[in-house]
Amino acid sequence: MFTGRVFSILASRNGGFELHLVNRGNYPVELERVTQYKYDRRGAGAIAGVLPDAEYDAVVDFCAYEPGDISRIADSLGTRVRQYIFFSTASVSAPGSGFLDENAPLTGPDGTDDDAAAEYIRKKIMLERELAFSCEEKGPGCTILRPAFIYGPFNYAPRESYFIELIAKKRAVPFPADASSRFNFVYVMDIAEALMACIGDERAYGGVFNLAGPEAVTYGRYIAELERCNGAPFMISETSVEEAEKENIPLPFPLTGDTLADGGKFARTFDFRYTPFSEGMDKTFRTFYSLYN
Repeated sequence: MFTGRVFSILASRNGGFELHLVNRGNYPVELERVTQYKYDRRGAGAIAGVLPDAEYDAVVDFCAYEPGDISRIADSLGTRVRQYIFFSTASVSAPGSGFLDENAPLTGPDGTDDDAAAEYIRKKIMLERELAFSCEEKGPGCTILRPAFIYGPFNYAPRESYFIELIAKKRAVPFPADASSRFNFVYVMDIAEALMACIGDERAYGGVFNLAGPEAVTYGRYIAELERCNGAPFMISETSVEEAEKENIPLPFPLTGDTLADGGKFARTFDFRYTPFSEGMDKTFRTFYSLYN
């Protein structure tokens, strides 16, 4: 998850954190106050045997995707951890109209095993329950963070980069003119700041928080933001929702209905301000455009 990379960079600069970064070690990390450990969470051996024998203020789990991922970590570290922070997704909320807060009903068991998105959401719900059980049994304060669509530098998901690459290479950008969807975002730097705000803060213990900016975005608004960032018009290939679905155009956001998470609870609890969408898109556009141009 690219948010882990951004968090590691910003937290190392903060000076108030000592990070023990656990991953498969595919990419070496050279940051101040960050020590990297090679570990595959689904391989043999417990994580406690990899980390120093110490107490930890928090575990921040960016990449729990399969049932059992959390319980294995919690069981291994036991009472050595004061807080377990799990990254879920705002998509666990059942579809509805308008901005949905953390009390919205969770999505049902719709979809099939071949529906990757539905399977991903079902497993995140299972992991949220797994965390609650593990924390009740082992004692650490548990915190669940549910981000909306994450955007920003280093994003490897083909969302903003999909459009920016087309613009940089002077290719037509698809625009579903009749799309009725509204969705919202959270800037990756905001996630890093939010994490630093809630680590060790007892107001986060036992809490579930959406991380989502307050602006509802449509495809029309998104294309307009890209044009503003580009500083000039670019080629647009107008299409319909029906045509986009029939031709399997890889549009990265929903085409119909609302996918809006209410991130106000976190903002109120921690006196937090989300980066305005235009400001975050400026920085994101510049980063990706320089790569593709």
